[in-house]
Amino acid sequence: MKKIIAFQSQTGSALLVSLIILVVMTLLGLSGIRTSVLEERMAGNMRDSELAFQAAEAALRAAEKNISDNIISTTTFDTDGSDGFYNNDDERIWETVAWSSADSLAYSDFDSLTTTGVNVATAPRYVIQNLVAVGSNAGKLNQSNYGQGTGAGQVTTFTITARGTGGSDTSVVYLQSTFGKRL
Repeated sequence: MKKIIAFQSQTGSALLVSLIILVVMTLLGLSGIRTSVLEERMAGNMRDSELAFQAAEAALRAAEKNISDNIISTTTFDTDGSDGFYNNDDERIWETVAWSSADSLAYSDFDSLTTTGVNVATAPRYVIQNLVAVGSNAGKLNQSNYGQGTGAGQVTTFTITARGTGGSDTSVVYLQSTFGKRL
């Protein structure tokens, strides 16, 4: 006697479940890719910003060293600042500077900066503003009366503003310091 096996009709539910799981896994994969791309962009922007900061810091320290080593004297300052040296009372002079060779100074050691791994798009630039000479208690600035001790000479204060760019010119950092030198 032959056995007859009755087949039940299949509804394809295994296929439907596997397709749903495949769609969910695809969405999770796409979400992971988007997150990775976003994190890559954020890391790149952070690197670009850090490069701009390092370039501006190098220019700022070079300007301070030039003043400290008497490479720059108060006789080089004029009122129009056509050479990067300003001798006026405009407290926000850096906002009017075009940061070109006509109105600011380039960081002179730019080649060594690029060889150390700081590959920036444009050489950092700086401007120096001659503020005031401090020589008496009445004229002191709030710098803990710096330079008011014994000895001759006044302390001349300068505001140095440096501008650095990162790997592209879209990332810009400005740094500023006030520097005093007994002349």
